[in-house]
Amino acid sequence: MTLYDKLNELNKSDMLPLHMPGHKRSNVIPELAGIYGLDITEIDGFDDLHEPDGIIAEIEHRAAKLYGADRAWISVNGSSAALEAAILAVCKAGDEIIIPRASHKSIYHAIEIGRLKPVYISTEMLRDTTILLPPAKDTVREACEAHPDAKCVVITSPTYEGLIAEISGIADTVHSFGKVLIADSAHGAHLGFGEQSSAIQEGADISVVSLHKMLPAPTQTALLLAGSQSSTGSDAERISDFSDHISHYMQVFQSSSPSYILMEGIEACVGYMEDRLAEDLSEAVRSAARFREELRGLKYLDVSTENGADPFKVVIRSLNSRFSGRDLYMGLLQDHHIQCEMYGADYALAMFSPVDCDASFDRLRDALIALDEVMAQGPAVHAAESAAVFRAGIYGLHIPEAVMMSAEAYEKACECLPLDEALIGRISASYICVYPPGIPVIIPGEVIDEEVCIRIKSGLENGLHITGLKNGLVPVLI
Repeated sequence: MTLYDKLNELNKSDMLPLHMPGHKRSNVIPELAGIYGLDITEIDGFDDLHEPDGIIAEIEHRAAKLYGADRAWISVNGSSAALEAAILAVCKAGDEIIIPRASHKSIYHAIEIGRLKPVYISTEMLRDTTILLPPAKDTVREACEAHPDAKCVVITSPTYEGLIAEISGIADTVHSFGKVLIADSAHGAHLGFGEQSSAIQEGADISVVSLHKMLPAPTQTALLLAGSQSSTGSDAERISDFSDHISHYMQVFQSSSPSYILMEGIEACVGYMEDRLAEDLSEAVRSAARFREELRGLKYLDVSTENGADPFKVVIRSLNSRFSGRDLYMGLLQDHHIQCEMYGADYALAMFSPVDCDASFDRLRDALIALDEVMAQGPAVHAAESAAVFRAGIYGLHIPEAVMMSAEAYEKACECLPLDEALIGRISASYICVYPPGIPVIIPGEVIDEEVCIRIKSGLENGLHITGLKNGLVPVLI
């Protein structure tokens, strides 16, 4: 029996609900009656997310089996909480942790809370773009060699734009140094059910997937996966060593009153994965291939994809530097009523999923053909001939000098100053990020230099959403 079935059975009974939640599954607010009818708490028979041994434990078991993991934990606080729990389960205060500089801000929050010491690995850009590639195996090896005491390596795969790391080789490298590999696979919940493998299948010790990003699940739902069902010997021991710690930190970073609506959504999504995902995935992959083939004749737009990349992430890149990523994004939104996921300096990102049908692909195809014709009406200035767009590549590797831990910086007083030359040499009191995807330009405790100022200004000038500013001012330590 599913959570939904149990709740439906309860709603049909004459049980008097003298317990939380206060709406009592009633229609006291008619607009929310349908939601309230799905909402429950940890009463008899409904298990406990923090110590599951019943119906919630069964959901986690089914999810682990689907991904080939040894364990799975439900997260109703997104991938952010799961990543924070994973990192703090593996590392202790003062430990070194190897990460790409271009990591999601939740990873930096774990570093702050755990008072960890980040070691940054370099990240290259995809040719002629401002799109970051996943870390390379050799780069990870160099970092492991240089920092033998680091406890773990965290990588992002797939990236926001759908680029996938060589996880198998990276896992072998990380394990050869006795370290733990954590994969931020928030955008890869659908991997492992078709031709492309999941991070766990490729050898990551821990992987975090956002069900809501690429699968039919409510926003804020995710899974933390650990170990492989085929793990033996030292691999299995490595997982069991921090499994209890993961359970602890999943409690720390999630409410003691978790949403059963979200858990019902996770359960329904797991059922979809068991019954339909492989078939839908195969059909949508074919549609994505046809979509790109039909757009090969575009003159000023490029929607080609890298070998091995996620076919559902459509990077719409302008080959004419008169059109920024924001121009592409707004053109599709205003003229064609197509809401893309985000935009960068020189590209817009559209996201399909396995539930998209041919009509969705065809509508974007027709809009891009029309947009390409609009771009052809003016004088072309090819992007390769202009450095203006690429100067806004604020995701590229730049590591300001760190003079204190981020946690230490947050313990000090700060003030807010305008973005000008007077900032240079001051210490940041904020995570200033490009959002989405939430990658910091600078973190608390780092010194603001000229390059940081240029990157923030370039991002603002290109219409990117910059978080961490206070009414346009930059928080710095006094």
